[in-house]
Amino acid sequence: MAKHWQGEADAGPRLFIGIRPTADTQVFLDSLVSHCRQQLGQSAERGVRWTSEANRHLTLAFLGETPLQLVPAIEAGILEIADRARPCQARAVALQPFPRSRSKLLAAELLPNPQLDRLHQLCRELMFRLGLEPEGAAYRPHFTLGRNRRGFSRFEPLVLDRVVELNNIALYESRLAPGGSQYHPLLEAELSGTASDHNTNTP
Repeated sequence: MAKHWQGEADAGPRLFIGIRPTADTQVFLDSLVSHCRQQLGQSAERGVRWTSEANRHLTLAFLGETPLQLVPAIEAGILEIADRARPCQARAVALQPFPRSRSKLLAAELLPNPQLDRLHQLCRELMFRLGLEPEGAAYRPHFTLGRNRRGFSRFEPLVLDRVVELNNIALYESRLAPGGSQYHPLLEAELSGTASDHNTNTP
């Protein structure tokens, strides 16, 4: 069953497609944040803006500023993807600055796999059909945990080995707020594709 939320009426919302972490994954991410705080110490932590639980997500595709009239077609396309793709798993393998050692983000990075790559590719194909241009960078799935303008160069990366469940797909709107961007789900659907469709090559 899909869940719908009403977005802002302004034209050109900033949108992206992502996966909301499950309750178990949220607990795991909470433990990683606790580890980060302990390692950084109080003085280094002062400049960090930690990602709220409501804002945590795994990005599948960034749409950017999108014509308002395309939103219904995007939502319909996401529901099609949810019908075609099954729930899957991914392995968290590293907690580190992202995407490079001197970057301003701290993230739990996931190891790509065929199921997650397929979800990403289906989102790209949806964008192409609607005349939107996907990002050209290689896909590196991750959960952003914090941001720091000064970066995390002193943070010692941590090797992870944790499997997380990915069982939904959502359309998010990014809205500017005093404390940083807030991500509001406009639509969320459970991944419910059949096993036969899951093994079918992407058309």
